[in-house]
Amino acid sequence: MGAIILILILVSIFMEDIRRAFSPASVPVTVVQEDTSELLNESAAMNEEEVKYSLIKFIEAFFVDQKKGYFDPPSYFDPITDTYYNYHQLTYQRLKQVHAARMADYRDLELSWLVHTLNFERRNDSIYANFWTRQSYFKPSKSARESAEVLLEMVINPEGKISVLKELEIRNLVSVPMPNQAPNGSTSSTPTPAKTEPVPNAPSESSENQVYSSGLLESPPEFVGGNKKLSQFLRKNMKYPGKARELGVQGKVFVAFVVETNGQLSNMKIIRGIGSGCDEEALRVMRNSPPWKPGMLDAKPVRSSFVLPIVFQLAEQ
Repeated sequence: MGAIILILILVSIFMEDIRRAFSPASVPVTVVQEDTSELLNESAAMNEEEVKYSLIKFIEAFFVDQKKGYFDPPSYFDPITDTYYNYHQLTYQRLKQVHAARMADYRDLELSWLVHTLNFERRNDSIYANFWTRQSYFKPSKSARESAEVLLEMVINPEGKISVLKELEIRNLVSVPMPNQAPNGSTSSTPTPAKTEPVPNAPSESSENQVYSSGLLESPPEFVGGNKKLSQFLRKNMKYPGKARELGVQGKVFVAFVVETNGQLSNMKIIRGIGSGCDEEALRVMRNSPPWKPGMLDAKPVRSSFVLPIVFQLAEQ
């Protein structure tokens, strides 16, 4: 078998029916260059109606849990979430922090999603779904009660996990100033100052040694030339470990590192691996990476953290 290493930038979701949509075929799927558009179609065990039914069940459960105040990333999201609203490449801990900060400014949130607006398509090896929601909430930062219709996009990766959840469009936004309303919705004779919970680790004072989360930057760090060039670099330099090949080991290796202000990579480590030599090979190649474009904040390069998922996948010759 030949060896092909693919690059994916991930985020997460949980549901057995959704996972079944991505069940692998009995033999490895041949991957040609970077085009994986046929992987899902060749490995899918569900037709379009079954996928739609499973999506409806999953989305409904996702919002019901949030309405109950239940937000447990491992139940729904991948270990590294690509995008959660305006933040990127989040670990479970970071995702919980960002969600808590977001909800602090969306008090008394009432959200319903419109099932009949659900649209989805299979793209590459993921399912891209979008649907409209109706939302109303009290926004302490504006001392206003707002309502709007919001179009959301949800991307589900092959493991049945949400990798992306973001807003695509907002329409019919109505904002009613309520200066005498307290954050919990009760009235007050004295205006209550808006109290938006700060996102932990948010940048405050500039420091040469401070490491910023990529999601907080104006421009996150990236490989010079973008993901396409990064993919070419990895394909050219990666060697599939013999032990992993013999044992048929495949999967994702998550490499975490810091991109310095000069683009050099430091503090490199594996935060999730698959063993059999794949972790060591991922580290070896990334330690020989050329300098990256550093993350930018206030038009200045800063030290920033980055997590790169590398997928080791065997393919037929």
